Amino acid sequence: MTLETIAPLLAGPAAAVLVMMLVFAAVYQVTTKQLIPLASSWVDRHLSSLDDLVKGNREDHAAMIASLNRIESKIDRDVTNPGVVHGERATH
Repeated sequence: MTLETIAPLLAGPAAAVLVMMLVFAAVYQVTTKQLIPLASSWVDRHLSSLDDLVKGNREDHAAMIASLNRIESKIDRDVTNPGVVHGERATH
């Protein structure tokens, strides 16, 4: 093979295939070494912030339940003792 027969291949389809393979290799390297670790750290941060939100929600839920229980006990006390409302006593 002479240079005249190899030159069109190097300037044509063979060169395009070689460049395409180099570009795909570079994209693969960037993806595996940079993007995947970056995405996994982002997901970990996101999940930890969701865990904090869930913890806060549980604490708020417990506080609301305790408040509702106090309200219910006050209502029950007023229903079972109707003469005493707002610190007043019935005078029958």
